[in-house]
Amino acid sequence: MRKRFRLILAAAAAASLLLSGCGGSTSGDGSDAQTEQAGNAEGTESAGSTSSGTDTSGFLVVPLVADIQTADVHKTTKDYEIPLNIYDRLVDIEVKEDGSSEIVPSLAESWEISGDALTYTFHLRQGVKFHNGEELTADDVEYSFTRQLSVEGAVNTDFLAQIKGASQLLEGTADQLEGFETVDDYTFTITLSEPYAGFLACLSTPGCSIYNREATEAAGDQFGLDPSVTVGTGPFRLTDWTINDQLVLTRYEDYWKGPSELPGVVIRIVPDTETQRMMFESGELDVVDLDYLPDAVDDFTTRYPDQIVSGPRVGTTYFTMNQNIEPFQDVRVRKAVQMAIDRQAILDALYGGRGQVENGIYPHGLYGFNSSLPEITYDPEEAKALLAEAGYANGFEMQIAADSSASDATNQALEIIQAQLGEIGIQAEIQNMDESTWLATRNSGEMGSFMSTWTADYNDPDNFIYTFFGTPENTKLRSLNYSDTEVMERVQKARTIVDADERIAEYQALEEKIVTEDAAWVPMYSRTHSFAVSKRVQGFEVPWNGLSDCYFYGLSLSE
Repeated sequence: MRKRFRLILAAAAAASLLLSGCGGSTSGDGSDAQTEQAGNAEGTESAGSTSSGTDTSGFLVVPLVADIQTADVHKTTKDYEIPLNIYDRLVDIEVKEDGSSEIVPSLAESWEISGDALTYTFHLRQGVKFHNGEELTADDVEYSFTRQLSVEGAVNTDFLAQIKGASQLLEGTADQLEGFETVDDYTFTITLSEPYAGFLACLSTPGCSIYNREATEAAGDQFGLDPSVTVGTGPFRLTDWTINDQLVLTRYEDYWKGPSELPGVVIRIVPDTETQRMMFESGELDVVDLDYLPDAVDDFTTRYPDQIVSGPRVGTTYFTMNQNIEPFQDVRVRKAVQMAIDRQAILDALYGGRGQVENGIYPHGLYGFNSSLPEITYDPEEAKALLAEAGYANGFEMQIAADSSASDATNQALEIIQAQLGEIGIQAEIQNMDESTWLATRNSGEMGSFMSTWTADYNDPDNFIYTFFGTPENTKLRSLNYSDTEVMERVQKARTIVDADERIAEYQALEEKIVTEDAAWVPMYSRTHSFAVSKRVQGFEVPWNGLSDCYFYGLSLSE
């Protein structure tokens, strides 16, 4: 990960979405006798065997808008639904009753952190079996982390970069991870190159899934591609994969938490979201991700009021201004742009108000969220006054870059922003680019302005503030070109603060400095993520960070 999720919600562009959806197999509304009958009939018809002989009777059925590229999580930053269910990680994130979340044990049942916050001693849960019957040991963890940093095509290296010796593995000058030491089969230590308070949270990401050394080495380049050699410790095994048709997960009977109540999951590839809608209504899908059906949310909420499961998306949609381009060097101009955009109006118009306006870098639900940040008010008259004070009484011209693969909602938001900026004299031109050009231009630091969304990879403010404002290179990669090196140094130092209260206080002070005082970007809103769920599904929950990747353990089906 740092997944680099840019939220794409569209129906029209669904096949190119970066987030996977989830779906399933029965009647959407049991009150309609005809629909219920269709659902029951489809459930009977779908019973049978796959090409490998897997009996899929009684399986949950869920859709994806596009097939995955690989189940090898060391080589993907977007296809996480399969890895979440076939692998485990050392720690997990669990949502508490008050809506906050915390790090909890998983494959590691306990750990200690040294007084200098450099050395972590982990104690593995004993008796955990991989799908091939091998017992999990510290050697598998060492292999997994070494491979994550060094395998050809590795993309999830960021999460382990703080381990001593990680840079040498990345550079190819070492073949062992210096900071990893095995004590015995169930105990190991990890030593960091410097204190990093977000390290445990990083280990909860899908990218840090634990593999079996023997099985993965034997699989070679087929690991993650051939279900028969793709082995984890998770609650399900990947047993079938028919390209652009379906994937099948089957319950792992020896799962260390106990076997799932689901016999398995059929994941069907359904690129057309209107087809997903009809399949849910006819009883062929158990769950649909309403992010892919934005125009249907109100209809589904009305028709199936007891079957909508919602949760907050722990992510911030934001609008940028490149401080290397005139007149965005002037803080008064940046503040004028902040005040000219009616964020609540955009949230209401495009998403029915489902979400909340954000005033900072960290969204609602993230560890370290600050509810007392000063509100950025919508005030076009004050914005005009600021422009005049900065010498732009007649406004100016600017460019907003639009990714052609983005959703209709994103494009509509840009058009609304364009109109709102026009009200204070700023003539904004929307420039459409193909996705590769958009990314290349942004990464070069030359993009004038754009809108995007960053959603939590791991539950720590470092995941947000360091990504955008941690180094000159980071801020250039986002075409922000924020110039306050003292702030960047503070962001880097904040990663090493051991005392939790002190660290969060510093992160919140930095957030206020960057957004309120320096107006370095425009926080827009975080949205609610809703799913329509069949009445026969029990236990469905929106993922802790509000993304679309579903975890199926804990779900059950009624007759």
